[in-house]
Amino acid sequence: MSLQTGPIVRRCSIVLFLVGLSLGTQNDGGDNVGDSGDYCDADGCGAVRRKLVYNEDSVSLAITENGVKFIEQFLPSSLKSLPSTDCRESRGDFCLTWGDSIKAVVKRKALKGHGCFEMNFSSRPTSNTLPTSCIPLDGAAWYGGAELHTQRWPLNDVDLPMQPFISNDIVPEKSSFGNVLEPYWINSKGVGLFVDDSTPLHVAINEKKSRLLCLQAKYQEPHFPIAMSEYITLNYTICKQRNVREIRNFVHDLLFDIPSGMPDKRMMKSPIWSTWARYKTLINQTKVLQLAAEIKSHGFSNSQIEIDDKLTTKYGDFDFDPEKFPDPLGLVQQLKTDGFRTTVWITPFANLDSDAFMEGVEKGYWLRDVSGKVPALVKWWQGIGGIVDVTNEDAIEWFVGRLREMQTEFHIDSFKFDAGEMTYLPSSYSTKYRLGNPGFFTTLYVDMVSRFGDMIEVRCGYKSQRHPVFVRMGDKESNWGYENGFKTLIPTILTLGILGYPYVLPDMIGGNGYGENLGIDVVLPERELYIRWLQLSAYLPSMQFSFVPWDFDEEVVEIAREMVKVHEDIVTPLLYQASTEAQKSGAPLIRPLWWIEPDAEEALNCDDEFLVGDSLLVAPITDRGSRSRDIYIPRGEWRDNLRNRKVTGPVTLRNYEISLQQIATFDRIKQ
Repeated sequence: MSLQTGPIVRRCSIVLFLVGLSLGTQNDGGDNVGDSGDYCDADGCGAVRRKLVYNEDSVSLAITENGVKFIEQFLPSSLKSLPSTDCRESRGDFCLTWGDSIKAVVKRKALKGHGCFEMNFSSRPTSNTLPTSCIPLDGAAWYGGAELHTQRWPLNDVDLPMQPFISNDIVPEKSSFGNVLEPYWINSKGVGLFVDDSTPLHVAINEKKSRLLCLQAKYQEPHFPIAMSEYITLNYTICKQRNVREIRNFVHDLLFDIPSGMPDKRMMKSPIWSTWARYKTLINQTKVLQLAAEIKSHGFSNSQIEIDDKLTTKYGDFDFDPEKFPDPLGLVQQLKTDGFRTTVWITPFANLDSDAFMEGVEKGYWLRDVSGKVPALVKWWQGIGGIVDVTNEDAIEWFVGRLREMQTEFHIDSFKFDAGEMTYLPSSYSTKYRLGNPGFFTTLYVDMVSRFGDMIEVRCGYKSQRHPVFVRMGDKESNWGYENGFKTLIPTILTLGILGYPYVLPDMIGGNGYGENLGIDVVLPERELYIRWLQLSAYLPSMQFSFVPWDFDEEVVEIAREMVKVHEDIVTPLLYQASTEAQKSGAPLIRPLWWIEPDAEEALNCDDEFLVGDSLLVAPITDRGSRSRDIYIPRGEWRDNLRNRKVTGPVTLRNYEISLQQIATFDRIKQ
């Protein structure tokens, strides 16, 4: 087999291919040219066998268990010219070095009573070798990793170049990993893979149609600064369970905390009304009161009204612009009288012209340059300024204290917290305390803002599953497709659930309606798109309006009223029930079909249906102009809520007709 060294592996690299634990063929070797020997565990060669083979155009390391190959590692053919040396410390290990530059170690590892394999690939920083492991995507459906701009479920057809595995804003950074991410992937064969936080991780997925998931260790400023160490190391663990559901639960229990509670119940039950998409930054006191009056006059309930971007005098000062909001306390009091709670939009930035920036400079509260002496400036979507150093407890207390003063002065109920991704860190920076992994900046940011309780929302996540708060999807765009549009809604919420975040806040119904000028132009979504988005959102953990139904016509208003009623009366009790389970096991509220049928091909590859808990199946229309679709029904007995009939699965309902005013749902009667 020839080792490909094109766009995926740019330098001489160690490359590992995972075939799947106990799922490969009986063949355990290659051409057996230049066989360098077998390495067996304490039980002998019958249990675990490692075999190094020099093929004509590559070097391979095959590992078999009970005669079944599950790991094969392909190394550059140039290594044939280097002497290999056994470096095992015990009989049960595999350890080999090539010259003094490359080291490969594979060890059995018992985790929660199950056998896993820890992979450790290293190279000296002075060499031209980057430790790289490439796993074939073909032969299994893969899930996990990160929120993406072009979100797919499963992720086999995603195309991302090799890049640092760090969080990004998926609106401007279309070919990057997104706002929420975890270095963890699972597949439909029951294989799970997770990377150690100490690895300076870079990842590529199907780069240039390679059909590979490639992991690479590489030091790269600013997020992975060069370390004084003997080796660059890629360290990850592979485990195997019977199916995708079992490996998801197994790895989740190993890696992630479960939520300590649930988000504010009113946020889950009744709609959030935001100023952002409808008004962008052109908001003022009159418009907010007008929006509230319209909501009431059309007979809609609410959980809160959210005053979004450009409410403050300067970005970073926690106040109200007196020209736009001449009586902010009176505004909030009027909203309370009308039955609304009030939240406001907050970021971790302070622009150069703000009072907060100068105060933070004097006290050393912003991220600093590499010298540690002056603030490291960041260009974000609304200017240039500093970003709070969340490793500095004094900076955290200052940031939180100023927000509490704003809360007290204006009777604000809570906050919408934006940003927190690595996209918006300076091009070079230092923190008060060193981050062992750049993702921990996001962890600490969410830790900080979660001090404000269960009524907040964030849009980023890394190892922050324990907080009982809504994690909002990155801004969705008002289109039908997979380019951050409507078709990515279900794949995104399923992916976030698999990453351990059960409380997902869908973005604005209809998308953000972006025009050429991000903060000013308002582009009303297509009517049909808005209706389909509205229907789908009714079955998700929360409904969030900004474009309002009466921006269209009375029929849309009636559909919206019906969908809000469905969400409040039918879906919310199921969400509360699923939340109880989430607090015990971390199970997602919105689940893929394979959650109840992990061995069915149709369930493993379905990206346009989902389950609310285990009891309600939802099959929305996601294509423009469609009035019918195929619907896969998993095994068991189900009640078709549109047709009022019983359906026995597994079965695919072909060309199931659904009008523009309808969405197809099925109640689970019996397993």
